[in-house]
Amino acid sequence: MRLPLIPFSCVFKFATAARRFLYGTEVLKSTAPDVPVVVIGGITVGGSGKTPLCVALVKELMRLGYTPGVLSRGYKAKASSYPYEVKADDDASVSGDEPLLIKRQTNARVIIDPDRARGADALARLGVDIIITDDGMQHYSLDRDVEIAVLDGNRMLGNGMLLPAGPLREGKWRLNTVDAVVVNAAMAKSGYYTMVLRPRAPHSVNDGRNEVLAKNAEVCALAGIGNPGRFYRTLEDCGYLVKDILQAGDHERLDPDVIREKAKNLPVIMTAKDAIKYHRYDLPNVFVLEVEADLSNRFYENIMEKIKDSDNKVALRRMDAMKRLNNNDFSNKPKDEV
Repeated sequence: MRLPLIPFSCVFKFATAARRFLYGTEVLKSTAPDVPVVVIGGITVGGSGKTPLCVALVKELMRLGYTPGVLSRGYKAKASSYPYEVKADDDASVSGDEPLLIKRQTNARVIIDPDRARGADALARLGVDIIITDDGMQHYSLDRDVEIAVLDGNRMLGNGMLLPAGPLREGKWRLNTVDAVVVNAAMAKSGYYTMVLRPRAPHSVNDGRNEVLAKNAEVCALAGIGNPGRFYRTLEDCGYLVKDILQAGDHERLDPDVIREKAKNLPVIMTAKDAIKYHRYDLPNVFVLEVEADLSNRFYENIMEKIKDSDNKVALRRMDAMKRLNNNDFSNKPKDEV
């Protein structure tokens, strides 16, 4: 019963509205570097497919000749300092699951920083010419040029209520303000874009281990993600029979011995985000099912048009940055030089 939580949702609504007002009236400042910033996010809690979309967009930008960089908060990351540039051989405990996955799948520059504006500046200094933020829609301290909202096609907006009575971080109205709405695993209504996550053939979680998972096999599923049900349905759609489940919370790392013991009786198959946490361990009969986001050419054309339309806004930011630099140089000169 959600009724007792409705007053708390009203408080949440007031707090988020006040915060948006303060940024909208520039009482609180939004900043961004002098390169385009594309925010991928959502208005619901839980997994919706933002990371596969981020990977797909980065790869498309690279194909078009851009040098994209990715910015993430680095949820549960324990880097020694921030901003931190993710390396492909990092442990997931240092960089976080999604940033490490994006790094390994794209080899783009990836920065994690709880301070999004500071992280974006660090990326710009690395020489990227466009920044993609993974799950950053509500981080208004970072100005943005393009916004993409992602919805899970099965859950959509849930009961339509704000946290904690419902799954919404912001009201449904927010979808009318973004540049594109992408619906994962469902036929999108007019004006939205459909994204399909195409599974690849499962392979061993350990690099170099040549194991094959038979079609129609009985498996044990492990999904430490925000929406594990979507992964279980994907396995069933691929023809696998989910006979057992290893319970793991979102971003949780299980003891590898628990996985080894389970794999003695059934092949264990996990998401790519989970595999990032376990690839260092020797885990026979343990597999990863990777997915690839499939989006229409119309979606990419729309986003590229929006990026090009942002040129004037980015140019103004560049001019402001130059003015601040010149003013600082002037104010720092000795008095006899002024």
